[in-house]
Amino acid sequence: MDASMKDLDMKNLESLAVLDPARGREPTDMEWTRSRAFVDRVIAGEVTRRAAHRPVRRWLAVGAAAVAAGAVGAVAVPALLPGTAERAVASWTAVPSSRTGEQVLPQARACAASDVGARSSSPHPDDVLLAEQRGVATLLIVRKAGTVVECLSVGDDQFAAMGLLDDGPLPAQPAGTVTLETMSSLGSGEGMMSNIVGLVGPGVTGVEIRLDNGRVMQASVEAGWWAAWWPGPEGGEVDRLTVIVHTADGMTSHRPSELP
Repeated sequence: MDASMKDLDMKNLESLAVLDPARGREPTDMEWTRSRAFVDRVIAGEVTRRAAHRPVRRWLAVGAAAVAAGAVGAVAVPALLPGTAERAVASWTAVPSSRTGEQVLPQARACAASDVGARSSSPHPDDVLLAEQRGVATLLIVRKAGTVVECLSVGDDQFAAMGLLDDGPLPAQPAGTVTLETMSSLGSGEGMMSNIVGLVGPGVTGVEIRLDNGRVMQASVEAGWWAAWWPGPEGGEVDRLTVIVHTADGMTSHRPSELP
């Protein structure tokens, strides 16, 4: 190839580069961390079983920009009623109260009627896979219309929902282990909130979250799932917390990027 052809090719490439929507974008620290951890697991032969159950990490949030680790995008819709998120944060407790499907049926109906997945207006109590109460806020994992979704609500004001998995048998988990399905944050200022959700294997007796500032909170564990939410931004940041898994044989500690 002569010099004139090389010059022409370079000009063509430069013209195409202008059209690249990702031109000049660098991955975030979280994206680099999770990508490296994924490559390590692929090399170790540990990544095969989740291909058919890729979670849809996409918040539908009222009134706050939302950031979901690994999400393609986030959706923000009209503003929260003033003080709703702050009220949830102010009443938060490190240890949750478990709730039955009957007790949270109004919240489950609101969750099922959201735009995450197909709408379903009449969930049954047994469609509530996990429910916990921390102060005035209720966190739910609900089965609806072919999907499993997470919802976080305050009273009648549902303010966040996220798809987790397609409905069906959960992927088999090794005994005594957990996965990380999603970790995210939403809101701002005094209303900033984080959450974390995953699957648990047989023999897991409890899960705790320890933030790097020393705060420790208990996650809820039920029906093959574990979940927690807390005030603060750590869910949208890189490895600012540790997941502590309890079994009859003791406990193990993991950074989020280390979990499958």
